Amino acid sequence: MTCIKFFKSTEFVASNIKLKPNSLETQAGSFINKLNTLVNGKYNVLYGTTLDSLCDIDKNEKEQDAHSYLQDCHLDYVLVDSESATVKLVITDPQHNSEENNRFIDTTLAQMGVKVLHLAKNDCDETLLKNSLVA
Repeated sequence: MTCIKFFKSTEFVASNIKLKPNSLETQAGSFINKLNTLVNGKYNVLYGTTLDSLCDIDKNEKEQDAHSYLQDCHLDYVLVDSESATVKLVITDPQHNSEENNRFIDTTLAQMGVKVLHLAKNDCDETLLKNSLVA
């Protein structure tokens, strides 16, 4: 007797996915341009990432649960030092996260020595940004 099993593939095939014509909203693109002018090549600006991309997870944690939680912590802009590749400043709109996630982002990044600015609607306060990068 021969037994044949058929396995369902869990791999996703991206056949109907296309690049958006304007992948950055006008406000976000404008904010990134202002940030790039302000940081004058000293920092690289990352747009639309999560806390999961910045943090390593201790092997004692339930890894999948931790990754899921960190992926829910949205970060609008991350400024990374172009020489040392260290994160210097995180800017995020407080409305993009729950209050609990905002507190978690603040606490977690503060423990790593990274300052977080919560700016609503891409509000580019140049003085605040300059002072945050100096501190």
